[in-house]
Formats: sequence, structure tokens, C-alpha cells
Amino acid sequence: MRTTLPLLLLLPSFAYASDWSNSGGNPGRNGLTPEVGPEAATQIWSGSRSSIIAWQPVIEGSRVFMVRQTGFPPEQTASPVVCQDLDTGAELWATSIPANAGDWTTWVAGVKDGRVYASRSGNGASVSAKLFCLDAATGAVLWQSVENQNGGAYDGVVFAPNGDPVIAAFTRIWRFDHLTGATVWSTPRVGSVSGDCGGAIHGGAIYVADVVAGGHTIKRFDLATGAFQYQGPTMAGFTIQTTPMVAPNGNIYLSRVQNNVSVDFFYAFQDTGTAIVNLWNRPAGYSYAGEFGVGPDGSVYHLNPSSAIDRLDPATGATLNTTGALVADTWAPRIGVDGLGRVFLSNGGFTNGRFWSFNADLSLRWTVPVANVNIGAPAIGRSGTLIVAGIGANVTAYRTTPAFQSSFCFGDGSGTACPCGNNGAVGNGCANSVNAAGARLAASGAASLSNDTLLLAGTGMPNSSALYFQGTTQVSSAFGDGLRCAGGSVVRLATKPNAAGASQYPAPGDPTISVRGLVPSSGSQRTYQVWYRNAAAFCTASTFNLSNGVAITWQI
Repeated sequence: MRTTLPLLLLLPSFAYASDWSNSGGNPGRNGLTPEVGPEAATQIWSGSRSSIIAWQPVIEGSRVFMVRQTGFPPEQTASPVVCQDLDTGAELWATSIPANAGDWTTWVAGVKDGRVYASRSGNGASVSAKLFCLDAATGAVLWQSVENQNGGAYDGVVFAPNGDPVIAAFTRIWRFDHLTGATVWSTPRVGSVSGDCGGAIHGGAIYVADVVAGGHTIKRFDLATGAFQYQGPTMAGFTIQTTPMVAPNGNIYLSRVQNNVSVDFFYAFQDTGTAIVNLWNRPAGYSYAGEFGVGPDGSVYHLNPSSAIDRLDPATGATLNTTGALVADTWAPRIGVDGLGRVFLSNGGFTNGRFWSFNADLSLRWTVPVANVNIGAPAIGRSGTLIVAGIGANVTAYRTTPAFQSSFCFGDGSGTACPCGNNGAVGNGCANSVNAAGARLAASGAASLSNDTLLLAGTGMPNSSALYFQGTTQVSSAFGDGLRCAGGSVVRLATKPNAAGASQYPAPGDPTISVRGLVPSSGSQRTYQVWYRNAAAFCTASTFNLSNGVAITWQI
């Protein structure tokens, strides 16, 4: 194996970090994650503090954050933000946000770069309060915003590329400095109702749905300055209770509904750079607080008027597949789509609250009842861990760990020394120039020769090229700025560009790992590692580093 990596053109790719940072999972609020979700409803833990309402969990790294509400609103007991270990469910910390007279409850806006954002809210936008920034590791308050804002739990937050939280509320949008809490900018807008007013980010823009004469429109605001730029055509109707989402290709989608079949439609738009144009629209089912989804192939998932989820062609809006009618006493649909295109859906129901997982073609995989689920799911984090939050102590983590998987060869000081004493975090590779914790390789899905859904996800790397490779033996020796872990007969699976320090193999369209790695038979043992470019002067004269190793025993 050579000791240099080929340079890559950084082409657009399906790549989000494996965190679920906000409502909708990512800046576009499209529910798309590179992780592979659980194959079945296999619990790895359950339990949390009791809550009377189920609120959206968010995930970063090995931690999941959510509000557990202690009393019906208005409550002044400052329902805490609770942090639990993603792998074990153990409570790590709980922090209460100071209550204000007349407000209703605490809400978590999201998590980004080790910072959790939370505030207090009222009925819709009736209460203004400070935005609080908490340390994700300890729960300590890092700052509170200089200016009040009046966002709420059903609005959510999106994050600018540098980590600044952007809150789109009923009549105003704020961007706060993630380091200080100062207002970067705020700008007026005209929301339709005092909840579900959030925005979605793509490129240099934030998109919201606003009221105009005759109905609603999608407006584009400049993400850097907050300046209004232009808007799309008018959608007829006068109430709306869902937020827009943006696909990785930049298409904008909105379910504009008011429980009136003559004006309830799911719209697709394209931003040309100078105008927002309508591509198509299809009849939509009535819902509130919806977060719909986009698949890795661009397929679009939404609720139709017959209480079914449809998969739509992104070019034409034609229905490709449907679930058929699903049970719900109320619809607040929330969708996540994993790296293999499988769909994870909560109906938001109460007595008939339920959670489903479907294949990309919307054939059923598995389902579980979750009474009073509201907006408590889904959230999908590292290793494909799915969090579903209900009321009471009903918080459940589901995960499918590849059979006979183990990690080895850590750059954390527990074994072979890193070349320059550059130890990483426990279970990771050696530290690199941009991440003192080092890179981490994790596997999720099924290591099955007959149904290979195994996915390798690398995180914590520079935004450079990363080689995913397979070996036949476990080794542990200094190599470049890290440790070589996968040895023997080596197969290069693929070189991928990192985005936000992360990449994966396979990506949509790639051969499966067993096919690309020429895995011969059940019982075959193979080792995996990521070798990534790190050209900065950091440790040795080499320009590369590596993750930990992962060992897999393949099954039939």
C-alpha cells in the first residue's frame, strides 16, 4: 500500500455529518442521514426522566438531548434539558433554563459543535426569552443571548456552516453568534401562524414560508446578512402549519395545508439564483408540525390526502410508491431517511401514536406503537442509533449492530503508542491537525452476504480525501501520524471526499462492501480502516493519518 493518497475533486456528494442536530436532522430539514438505521425494532436501552409531552430529541456524537417536561403549561418548574449517553441511556447531566412569568415550557433548539441551544417559550410566539447556549459535555451555561427571541419547540432551529443558530419565528428571523450570543442580524418576516414557522438553509440562503396577498410564498433571505432577496409564486390559502425543507440538490418543498382539499397541496420549487419557480404540486394531506423527507436518490416523501405516505419522483412529482392508508388520530408526520433510503416515520399521534420503518419503496419493515409521540421522533445518530421519545419514561434507543463486530487498534494510549504522543479520544484513532479526538470509524447495518446493508462511516477528519480499505488481519503499528490497523491482503474499497469532516462507504450507487471487498463466504473475517489525507504540519513529516480499526465476521 502506498503512503500517499490521490487528490480528489471535491464534487457534490450525499454527505451530512452523522448527527441529528435539529428538527429535520440537518440544515435543509430534509431528514436525510448517511447512517444506516436499525434493521428491526431491537432495543439497546430504554428509559428517561418522566415527561408529560414528547419533544424532539437531537443527537451529537455519543450524546442525545431532549426536554423532559414536568408539568402542563404554563409550568414554572423549568423542565430540564436532559443529556443521555447514546449507547447506554445513562443520564449524563440535566440543566434547567430559568422560567419567565407567563411562559409555557423549555424547548431544545438543537446541538452543533459541542453546544446545545435551548430557551423558554409560550403559546406560539407569545413569550420572548433569551436563547441559552449550554456545554454539550457538562450542561454548563456558556452564554445567554443579548437579545430576546420568541421561537418555540415547533419552529426549531437551523445552523449556518460556522455553527451560528438561526431561528425563524412568527414575525422575525434571528441569527446569533455561536461564540458570544450576540445578534449577528435579525430581520422581519410575516409568518402565517404562531408556530411551525421555521426555516431551512441551503447554500447562502435561508428559506421560509410567509403570508402574501392571496396566500403564501417561499421567501429567500441572505444567510450572511438577513436581507430579503426574492420570493416565489403565490400558493392559494390562508393557514399553514409546516416548515419548508430543501433537498441536497437545492429543490425546495412545502406542504401548504389548511384542511381544505381545494388548496391543500405539496409543492416543489427550484431556486434559479434570481427567482423561485414552481416545478410541480400534488394534493397533500392535512397535518401540522410536519418534517418530511428526501431519499439519497432524490425521492421525496410526503403525506397524501388518504393518510398514506407517498414516494414522489423529484422531477415530475409522479407517485412512485405508497404505503397505503396508515392509522393516526392526528397527523404530525416526522420522517427520517437513512443512507440506504429506508424511511423512519412517526405519525405524531396520541391514542393511536405509532412509529414505522419502511423500505425505500415504502414496503413495511417494522412498526411499534408509541402513544402520545407528538414530535418525539425520529432522531438518528451515529452507528444508526434511532431515538424515539414518548411520554412518561418512554424513551427508547434502537440499533442493529453488525454481527460479530468489534473495534480495535485505538489511538487513545491503550495500546500501541501514537507516533508523536498524539493520543485521540477513547476508541478513536490518533489525534489529527483539526480534531484532538482523532478520527472514528463505525459500522452499522447487516454484515450479511445475502442481504448486505453494512455501512462504514468515518468522522472527525479534515475536509480532504479518505480511503476506505479492507484487510484480512489485525495489526497495530505506527504509520504516518497514526496507526495501521487493517493488514494482510488489502482491498481498496473507495476514496471519498470528506464534508464536515465525515464520509461513508458505500454511498448511493456504490457496490456493497461484500461485493467490492470480494468477501468469499460466511464466516470470513475482514478488517476495515479509513486512511485520510492530513497535509498540515502537525506530527511527523507524513501527510496522512488513520482511524481506529473495525473487525467484521461476515454471515450468510
